[in-house]
Amino acid sequence: MHGQGFIHCDLKPSNIMMCSDLTLRVMDFGLASPPVRQRSVLAKLTPIFGSPEYMAPEQVENGPADERTDIYSLGAILYELLTGQVPFKNEDLWESAYQRTAGDPIAPRDLNPRLSPQAEEIVLHALQRISSDRYSNMAAFKAELDESARVQVTGYAERLQSPRWKFSFQ
Repeated sequence: MHGQGFIHCDLKPSNIMMCSDLTLRVMDFGLASPPVRQRSVLAKLTPIFGSPEYMAPEQVENGPADERTDIYSLGAILYELLTGQVPFKNEDLWESAYQRTAGDPIAPRDLNPRLSPQAEEIVLHALQRISSDRYSNMAAFKAELDESARVQVTGYAERLQSPRWKFSFQ
């Protein structure tokens, strides 16, 4: 898959394995696709076609997917690792999926005050609702993770908005 720019489309903790040498491996490429492939919303909201807790807003809205879709999913995994909970959780599968399109998660430092402002900045940058507002690629995301002390805090946490219902007759 390397070289063609495939995206995973279903990154979640159970698809990331730690090897005996302590390296990480991404598994289960059943949903991997070239960028900009679209799927039906119903298909994506079943365990076979995606995991709602880690899906990017564009997946929920049946929009085009690219590398930033996987960046969102990794941001959701990082959020869970640092706070102990997924960014959006609701008993109703549809509501849980919708929340990420209509608002932002709780600021990570509100759930774990021991986090640095830089760690919070990295997570929230990866979890931006609009894909063009996220890291442009995995290399940029990794660079900030590798040099987190140098991350400039822009105040994502102060601009978070709780999810709101929106009505559309499109």
